[in-house]
Amino acid sequence: MPDALQKIADYDRLIKIFGVTPISKELLSRLPSVHKLFEIGYFFAHRDFDKVVEEWRRGSEFAILTGRGPSNVMHLGHLLIFDFVAWMQRTFNVPAFLPLSDDEKYVFLKIRSLREGRYYAYDNALDIAALGLDERKTFFFISSKTREIYEIAVELSTEVTLSEVKAVFGFSDSDNPGKYFYSVVQSAHILFPTIRKGYRSLVPIAIDQDPYIRLSRDIAERAKLPKPAALHSKYLPGLTGEPMSASKPETAIFLSDTPKVIKSKIWKALTGGQPTLKEQKEKGGNPDKCVVFKWLEAFVLSPKEAEEWKGKCRRGEIMCGECKRKLYGEVVKKLKMHHKKKLEVAKKADKFFLHDVDWGEVDKVVEKTEEILKEFTSS
Repeated sequence: MPDALQKIADYDRLIKIFGVTPISKELLSRLPSVHKLFEIGYFFAHRDFDKVVEEWRRGSEFAILTGRGPSNVMHLGHLLIFDFVAWMQRTFNVPAFLPLSDDEKYVFLKIRSLREGRYYAYDNALDIAALGLDERKTFFFISSKTREIYEIAVELSTEVTLSEVKAVFGFSDSDNPGKYFYSVVQSAHILFPTIRKGYRSLVPIAIDQDPYIRLSRDIAERAKLPKPAALHSKYLPGLTGEPMSASKPETAIFLSDTPKVIKSKIWKALTGGQPTLKEQKEKGGNPDKCVVFKWLEAFVLSPKEAEEWKGKCRRGEIMCGECKRKLYGEVVKKLKMHHKKKLEVAKKADKFFLHDVDWGEVDKVVEKTEEILKEFTSS
C-alpha cells in the first residue's frame, strides 16, 4: 500500500479513507462472548463481520483466514493477533486457514531465498499452533509449496486489471512483476476456503492490509463468490513508541529474546511517567502516553484491572518501575510456557499442515527452541 498510509494512528481517519465500518456495542452483543481485544478497542472496524455473525447464528459455518509473512522470528505483537484467532476458533467452532506467504517475502526482497522463508514458515507456524489452535480444524500451508494456490491465482488473475493493482497498491513500472502477481496470490489465499471448501472467509487483519481485502472482495464479486469479511486491528506501539520492526529490535520483544534481553528492553521502554519520583507521586503519570501500560493492558490485565491500574497511575499511587517489573515478570512467565507448548506441538507438526511437512526444517526449529528455553529455565 502507499507509504503515506502505513501505520497511521488516526483510526477515525482510516475508517473514512478505507470505508470500513466501526465495530458497535450492538454487534458485540450478538457474539457468544466478547474477547478482551474487542473490549479495549484493539479490533475497531470491520467489513461484513455483522453478516458473518448473523449467518453463523442461522447455522452457516465460516472459516477464519489470516496469514503470516515468514521472514523472521515472531514478536509479541504478532502473538496478540494469533491468540485472538485461536479464541475465535474455539468460540465459533470454525476452521482456521493460515497461509505462510514465503513468496510475498521473496518478491518484496525481505528474504534471500524461498529456502530461508521455509525455515521461518515452520518456526512461525509452530509458534501460532502453540497458542492452542485445534489440530483438527487448523490448516497451515506454505504458499510456494501449495499448487492449488497457484492454480487459483491464475484463474483469479483474469478478474483484475494491471491498472487496478497499480492503483490499489501504488506500484510503479520500476517494481518487479512478482509484486504485481502476488496481489492475486494473496486473493487466492483469502478466497481459498471459499473456492475449495465452501466457507466464507473472515480475515482478522491489521488495518494497513485492507487494500488486499478490497481487491479480494472485488475479485470475488466478479467471480460470483461470497465476498470475504474482515476484522481490522489497531497497532500496538513498540517499546520505544515507534512501530514494532525486526529492523529495530529495541522496538519489540521477539520470541527468541532471552529473559536478560527482555528485561533490558522493558527497562528502556517509553513511559508516561514524570521526570522524578517526587513529581510522579504529586502529579501522577499519563497512561495514555505510556507504552508499558498499553502492553500491560494488551498482554496482562483484564479490562477492569486496566481501568483500576490507569486510575492509580494518574493519582500517583503507582510508579513506572512497578509497571515495568510486572510486565517483565508476566512476559517471561508467558514466554517460558509458550516455548514448552511449541516443543509439544512440534511433535505433531504434520497434523496442522495441508501439505507434507519438511521434518528437517522442523528439527531445526525444535533445536533452536530448546536453546531458548534453557535461558528461561536458568534465569
